[in-house]
Amino acid sequence: MLPARMRSASGWSDACILNVSKRGLLVFSPGTAELGSFVEIRRGGQLVVARVVWRKNQRIGLHSPDPVRVEDIISTEAAAAAVQSTTARFADERRRIPRNPDRSRQWARTMEFVAVVLAGFALAGAAVVTVEDALATPLATVRVALGSG
Repeated sequence: MLPARMRSASGWSDACILNVSKRGLLVFSPGTAELGSFVEIRRGGQLVVARVVWRKNQRIGLHSPDPVRVEDIISTEAAAAAVQSTTARFADERRRIPRNPDRSRQWARTMEFVAVVLAGFALAGAAVVTVEDALATPLATVRVALGSG
């Protein structure tokens, strides 16, 4: 159990790291972290930005898009030595790349709508060709019988 700090949309709270893996953390925290939201976990000088993938009571499962350096999380001396470079770099990157899940959902809905419309046009085109082929022979017979052919 490693003491840490967690920052979510509601602000900073105390946390305790229970488990660390290459791409995630298991954290115990009374802080409010919603499913799908991003949180920051700070331990010493280490910063891990991760998404909340599950939550049960005060246990929170986090997944990081970047590899988590397990040794640095465990060792406070190594974490303290990396404060200046790592913290500033990650903080700047997060400010430059705003992540808006609502925009991503809207983009996905738009692409889904376009795919459905294109599939509808393809089915309509196939129906037109099928009906034209089915009616071509009887209409040709009628033209010949009427003498306009």
